[in-house]
Amino acid sequence: MMNGLKRQNPLDPTGAPVALPDLILGTLAINILSLALPVMTLQLYDRILPNPESGTLPVLLAGVCIAMILETVLRLIRGRMLLWAGAAWEHTTSCDAMDHYIHADLSLAMHDGVGIQLGRMASIGKLKDFYNGTVATILCEIAFVPLFLGLAIYIAGPLAVVPVVVLMVFTVLSLAKGQALRRSLCIRDDADDKRYDFLIEALGGVHTLKALGAEKFFSRRYEGMEEASTRAHYNVSMSTAALFNMGTVFSHIMVASVITAGALLVLHGQITSGALVATVLLSGRMMQPLQRGMVLWARFQDYKLSREKAESLFDMPLSMPMPAPGEPVLKDGRLKIRDLGLSQADGSGWIIETANLDLKHGDALILQGGRGAGKTAFLEMIAGIYPASCGEISIDGRNVQHFKPETLIEHVAYIPTEGIIFRGTVRDNLTAFGQLSEDRVREVAGLLGVDRDIARLPAGFDTLLTGTGVDMVPPGLRQRIAIVRALAPKPRLVLFDNADRGLDREGYNLIYRLLARLKGKATMILISEDRNIRSLGNRVARFEHGALIETAMADARWSAFGELPAVGAA
Repeated sequence: MMNGLKRQNPLDPTGAPVALPDLILGTLAINILSLALPVMTLQLYDRILPNPESGTLPVLLAGVCIAMILETVLRLIRGRMLLWAGAAWEHTTSCDAMDHYIHADLSLAMHDGVGIQLGRMASIGKLKDFYNGTVATILCEIAFVPLFLGLAIYIAGPLAVVPVVVLMVFTVLSLAKGQALRRSLCIRDDADDKRYDFLIEALGGVHTLKALGAEKFFSRRYEGMEEASTRAHYNVSMSTAALFNMGTVFSHIMVASVITAGALLVLHGQITSGALVATVLLSGRMMQPLQRGMVLWARFQDYKLSREKAESLFDMPLSMPMPAPGEPVLKDGRLKIRDLGLSQADGSGWIIETANLDLKHGDALILQGGRGAGKTAFLEMIAGIYPASCGEISIDGRNVQHFKPETLIEHVAYIPTEGIIFRGTVRDNLTAFGQLSEDRVREVAGLLGVDRDIARLPAGFDTLLTGTGVDMVPPGLRQRIAIVRALAPKPRLVLFDNADRGLDREGYNLIYRLLARLKGKATMILISEDRNIRSLGNRVARFEHGALIETAMADARWSAFGELPAVGAA
C-alpha cells in the first residue's frame, strides 16, 4: 500500500488555459493606440489652432477616431478572452479538485469539518483572475507607465514631477492598505469556517437537538457566530472600500495637481497650453493601470488565502496508487488478509491490531464483535474505502489498493447499514449515473422488487431524489435501491453490514431470499443480528481486543432457518 501518493498540482500557473502572447500583443497595441489622443491634443493646441489655414485638422481627427475605435475593439476582444480563459481554468481545476478529493485518504480528509472542506472547494473560484492572463495584462500596462512618464517629461519638462510624486505616495499607501485588508480577510475566513461547520453539524443532528430540547441553546450559539462573521465581513468591506476610494481620490488629486502646477508654468511661459492638456491626459493614462494594479493588489490578499486553502486540498495524499499492470483478474470471490491493522486517526491506539483471514469461493463468514470492535471499519478496508495502517488485503489474487475504483466494484460489493442516496433521479442512483448497465440493474432490481415499487411512483425511474429524508420514497425502498446499485456489477465478494435494519417485512424477505440465493455462488461476510441471516454462514469469526479470532461453527450454531419473521430484525 502506498499512502502519501500525490498528483501534479493543477494550481501551477503553467497550466492556465490562456494564450498569453496574444493577450500581451493586444495590450501593447491598446497602449500604443491610447497615445493618439494626447499627441493629437498637443498638435491641436500648439500647431493647428495658431495656424487654422493649414487644413490638417480633418485628417488628424480622422486618424484619432480610427485609433480610438481600434482601441475599443481590442479592449472588448481582450475582455472576452480573459473571461473565457478564467471560466475554462475554473472548470478544469474544480473538476481536478473533486477528483482528487474523492481519491484522497479519507482518514486524513475528515479531520477538518465539512464547512472547511466546502470553503476549500469554493476558494478555487477566487483564483481565476490570477490564472487567466489578467495579471500579465495589468503588469504589461504598468510597464507602459515609465513610457507615459517619459513622454510627459519630454512634452512638459518640470511638470512631470507632479505625477511622479502623486504616484509614489499612492503606491506606498496602497501597500499599507493591502496589508490591513489581508488581516481582515484572515479573520473573515476563520469566522466563516467556524460558522459553516457549526451550521452543518447542527442541521445534521437536528432530530437529536429537538429530542434534547436544545434548540434555544444552539440558536444562541449560532447567533454569536453569525455576529462575529457579520462583523468580519463588514471590516473586509470597509477595508476594500477604503482601498478603492483611495484610488478615486488620488485620481482627482493627480488631475488637480497637474492642472494647478501646469497653469502656473504656462503663466510663466515655461510650457505651452498644449503641453499642459497633453500632460493631464497622460497622467490619467498613468493612473488607470495603477488603479487596476491596486484592485489586483486588493484581490491578491484574498488570492493568497484562497490559494492556501486550495493547496491544502490538493496536498491531501491519495489513498490508492495507480493500478498495477497485468491481465484482467478473474472474479471468483477469493479473499486473503494478512497481518491487517488499523490505528486510531490520532495515532493513540489501535482499532484493529491484527487480522488474518482466508476465504475461498462460496464461503459465508459471520462476523461478530461488540460495539466499537471494528467490524464496520474492517469491511470498509476490504471495500477499499479506507487504507489499512499495516498489512495486506488481496481480492481474487490482487491487492485491493491496486484496483481501479470502477474495476473494484465488479469484484466486491459493500452494503452498509444505511445505503447512500445521491441527488439525482432513481435511474441515476441505480446506474451510478450511467456507469452501470441498465440491463444488469433491472435484473437485480427485479429480484428485490425495486422495479415494481418504482413503477408506482409518479415519475417512475425519473423520480428525483434529493438524498435527504424528505424524499417521497420510503426508507426501505431507498435501502433496496442502494443494494441494487452495489450488486448490479455482479461481484463475487459481498460485504453485508446490518443492511437489513429498518426494512419492512416485504423488504426483509426479499433481501433474505437474495442472500440465500447468493450462498455458495458468492463469498460473503455477514454482520447481522438476525438469526435467519446468520444461519446462512458456514464460518464464524469474532473481534476480541483488536484481534480477529475464528471459532468453530459448532460452537456458535444458531437455530435453523425456520419461518421468516414478520418484521426485519434490527
